[in-house]
Amino acid sequence: MKKYLSLSLAAVLALSPAAARASDRLNEVNMELISAPVEEVQMPDYLEYRGKIVEINEGNGYVSILVKEDEEEVYSGMVFHIGEKTLLLDDDTRDFLTIDKLEEGMTVTGYYSRDTIMLMSMPPQLSPNVLVLNSSEEIRGVMISNFDEDLLSGDGGLRLNISEKTVIVDTKGNELDKEEIKGRDLLVFYTIVQLSYPGQTSPDKIIVLDQEEKMEAERQVELLDKINIDGREIVLDRQMYRDEAGVLMIPLRQIGEALGYEVTWDDESRSVELVKGAHWTLVTIGEDSYNFARMHIELGRAPDLRNSTSYVPYDFLQEVLRVEVEVTENGLIKVLQE
Repeated sequence: MKKYLSLSLAAVLALSPAAARASDRLNEVNMELISAPVEEVQMPDYLEYRGKIVEINEGNGYVSILVKEDEEEVYSGMVFHIGEKTLLLDDDTRDFLTIDKLEEGMTVTGYYSRDTIMLMSMPPQLSPNVLVLNSSEEIRGVMISNFDEDLLSGDGGLRLNISEKTVIVDTKGNELDKEEIKGRDLLVFYTIVQLSYPGQTSPDKIIVLDQEEKMEAERQVELLDKINIDGREIVLDRQMYRDEAGVLMIPLRQIGEALGYEVTWDDESRSVELVKGAHWTLVTIGEDSYNFARMHIELGRAPDLRNSTSYVPYDFLQEVLRVEVEVTENGLIKVLQE
């Protein structure tokens, strides 16, 4: 999908015969607007917040740090709750850290998935996926994103060129092959980026983030004919199914309506529109192109039309509708709206 940015050309001309002829020429072309295609900016997979640690609190098995970009602002900053699943790294050594290495006054950057549940207190609170200690005096590039089969980042801005010097490990430090990083969420350390679009870099180090929890959650879904939404158990008219690749597909209309959306089918465009207040999304059968807040999202699987019912991938709930999803012990999908 492309949008078009209209650019107008303004000329400042001296009062002379040449200027008059130039002016006449401009009139002849009716001052046409020149349109240049601009690629749509996609929402990044991970967001970040950088600042200094101004407070560290411990208790009952957790550690929380208050990080502020502006220490003078009373209500600024963000509280990071550091748990067992938070990766701690140093941007200078690119090595893993332990929580006891953090001290007040240090500069850190917290990276968190755009799906992360944030407590909208003052300041806001969340559990980051990765916390990087910015101890290097040099400018070091750090990026977290899902990289596709061509190793292009989720926002389309960076492509990876793996070299023999690139270190590739998992979150436990085990070495991996470059073929194992395609289509995965990666933490990338890099130094130099070629000035192109997309930018290209040969990373110094790549850490493949652990996606096993998400994959395991999908594998545990056993009850395909019902779903729990905000405590209400709903029996589905059309049950969920798994496609040939094992992707869990869910019926869109009934689940969307149960979440409070007005769901409308357009037969001509073979698309489904979902509207709830200011929330709007559009799904088109056969197109891996989903819209959230007028932004383009790809889930790696296009919607299906099966037995006159529209189906979307399981990830649609979190990635597009932005609801919290978990799987109960008996294999039932449980959805909580914010």
